Formats: sequence, C-alpha cells, structure tokens
Amino acid sequence: MSSGNNIYKYMTSDRKLNGENSKTETTSLINYFEKSTGVFNGDGVITQEQLRQIQQRAHAPKNIWHGFISLNKEMSYKIDTPEKCMRLVKRTFGEFFKDMGLYPNNIDLICALHKDKPHHLHIHFWFAEKEPKCKYRKKQTEYRHKGKIEKRVLDRMHVRLNMDISESHPRLYVSRDEALRELKKISALKDIITKDDVKEAVLKLAKTIPKSCSFHYGSKDMIPYREQIDKVVNKLLMYDKTARKANLRFHTELETVRRKVNSLISGNGDDTNHYKIDPKNITLIDDIENDYKRRQGNLLLKTVKYIKSETFETKIRHKVNDKGLKRRLAISYRKVGKLFDGLLASFGGESELLERDFTNRLQ
Repeated sequence: MSSGNNIYKYMTSDRKLNGENSKTETTSLINYFEKSTGVFNGDGVITQEQLRQIQQRAHAPKNIWHGFISLNKEMSYKIDTPEKCMRLVKRTFGEFFKDMGLYPNNIDLICALHKDKPHHLHIHFWFAEKEPKCKYRKKQTEYRHKGKIEKRVLDRMHVRLNMDISESHPRLYVSRDEALRELKKISALKDIITKDDVKEAVLKLAKTIPKSCSFHYGSKDMIPYREQIDKVVNKLLMYDKTARKANLRFHTELETVRRKVNSLISGNGDDTNHYKIDPKNITLIDDIENDYKRRQGNLLLKTVKYIKSETFETKIRHKVNDKGLKRRLAISYRKVGKLFDGLLASFGGESELLERDFTNRLQ
C-alpha cells in the first residue's frame, strides 16, 4: 500500500500536474477541477469523497497496476486538456480491462495529466479491483492473483489508443459519392436476381435445416449450413437495393479502418510506433466483421425458423384429391408467402440499422 500512496502522490504533485517551473499550489490546471483532486477517470473528475472511498478500498491485499500514456510533441495537443484526457480514457480503458479478464464496472481507476515535460504530455494511471470477483480453486471469490499483463492485451491497447488519437480518427467515413459509384457498378443485379430466385433459395434453406436445430447463426447446429446461409444472404443483398447500399457502406468503412490498423501495426503510418505489435494479437477488425456476418445471418434465420414451422409436411400417403390435404397445403402456402414477403419488406431497413450500429463500433 505504501507504493500505492507513493504513486498517487507522484501523480498528483503540483510540479507534475502543472509543469516543473510551477511555484504556486493553486494554478490554472488545478482550478480547472471542481474541488480539485487533480485526478479523473472516464466518468469525469474524481471528487474528494470518491477519492477517500478509493483509498479505503485500496487497503485490501490486492494488485495495484500503474502505467502511463505518453505522446510526442506533435501529438501532445490531443491530451492537453482534462476533457480530452477523459474522453480518451472513457473510449479505450473499458475494452482494456475486459481483455485483462477484469470487470470494467469493478475497477477503481485514477488518472492524472502531467505537464512537467511539455515536449511530450503524458497521462499517468493507477487502477485496482474494487471487490474480489475471481474464482480460483477455493469456493469464495478472491482478488486477481496474477499481476502481469499479457502482450496480447498491451498490443490491442496500443492499437486502440493510436486509433483514438490519430488525426484521421474523428470521422473515418469514405466519401459517400465513392460508395455510390461502386454501387452503380452492380445496380443491374436486381434484374439478374429475381424475387422468385430469392424465394426459392430461402425455401430450400428452410427445407434443409432440421426443426430441432437452434436457429442462430453462431450456434454449433448452424456450422454445416453457414455456407448456404451466406449464399442466401448474398442473394437478398443483390435483390434489395437498400440493403446492398448499407452493406457496401459498412464494408467500405471496414476496409478503411483495417488499412489504418495495419498501417499502425507495420509502423508505416504518420506516427512512429516504437512499440512492436504482434499482428496475430490484433483481431478486433476481423471480430467485428464476423459479428456483422453473424447478425446478417440471424436476420435471415429469424424468418426461416417461422417458415419451417409453417411449412406443411406429411409422411403418409393421401387419397387423390384429398380436400383436407389441399386445404392444409393452401394455408401453409399462404402463411409462408406472407412470411417471405415480410422478410423482403423488412430486410432493407434492418440492414440499415445493422450498418449504422456496426459503423459506430468501427468509429
């Protein structure tokens, strides 16, 4: 705990917070904070009462992690005010804690902006678990025992911070005109893929998947059918212009971010990254792409499940011109047709919502 106190005193010293030439104890940066403690986290300024509670919790025998985010002279303006620092912390530390195997809402995090070296401003941070949540061999929960942070976690945090600080980050949208130009190249696809083609593919998929399966793209049951599901989704995209435009916008955005991430990893970007990142550790873009594909598949499977339940199937032989059979087949045909029409009517709007959600995640 003495080391924790020493770190906190170092982080909040007037000389560090306001520059090495500072002589007064209440300078502009300190006054910037309400009832200033000189410290903050992603939720805002930490009050004296909040700090007292954090210090009380820190007396428990547990790990206390400490680190810093340091920027060069050219990029230091990105964190030259507390608001900018808070925004950076809020957007990046939650995933960092998850990668470590910690619960973000169970973390005491203290940050402080240091201006004692104007040629590279830096944020010091200190964090620890609030309550014991880990389960080891004992039945009761405990604080996390291991203190080492894996390189995979650090690599992902480096990329996350670089992407957030990057000058090109504020909006990574590619020109909408460029996306529409690409769209015009495939504008004739609706003439190639007809409504009957899509319906045939959807009904064939419904017939192929057994009723006992879990109709979720990510389930193990769907592994043998995912290739077929992807093909049907592609037919829907080729038929529906609204869905096709949304899908194109997402993939254009995805590739823009992917190129930026790859540039940061390889060190070919505008900023020199002295920290060596293992590309195998950076899977976030692929994870988002796979999750997008999963959600697209679920849009289709939601309807396929109902079509499956409404499709009349019989294994017994019926009499010729069986009126009961004809009636059940007619009802089934009508219900399946309505479900399919509903899928076509909603797929474009659902695809736009999906694209908007995932584009926000990419940002």
